[in-house]
Amino acid sequence: MRHRIQVTCPMCGKEFAVELEVGTYVTVESSTPAKHRTALILRGREAKLDFVLRAMKALASKDPGGSVEKSEIIELAQKVGLSQEEVDQILREEISAGRIYEAKPGVLRFVYGDRGKE
Repeated sequence: MRHRIQVTCPMCGKEFAVELEVGTYVTVESSTPAKHRTALILRGREAKLDFVLRAMKALASKDPGGSVEKSEIIELAQKVGLSQEEVDQILREEISAGRIYEAKPGVLRFVYGDRGKE
C-alpha cells in the first residue's frame, strides 16, 4: 500500500510530499502537528538504494528523454536524511552494475529497459 506524507526539511524548513510503500520505510512521526514532525530518516542499505532509485525514476518521468540531473537526486535525498556521499556511492555502484549511466557530466539515465521497473 502506498502512502503520501508531508515532510519538513530540517535545514530549510520547506515542506514537501513523499510517496512511500508501506512496510519499506520506517518514519519517525507522531501525532504531533505537521509543523513539529521529525524528518524522515532512512536506515539500511536497501532502503537507501530503493529511495535513490525511486527518486531517480520519478525525476526521469518528467523528462521526455529520461534524463535526471545528479544534483536533483542529491537534493531530494538530503531532504530525507541521506548525505551527498551516500548518494554518490549508490550512484557509482549502480553505474558500475550497468543499471544507470552518465549521459553527460552531471546527467544520469537508466539503461534502456530498467527505467520502468519497480
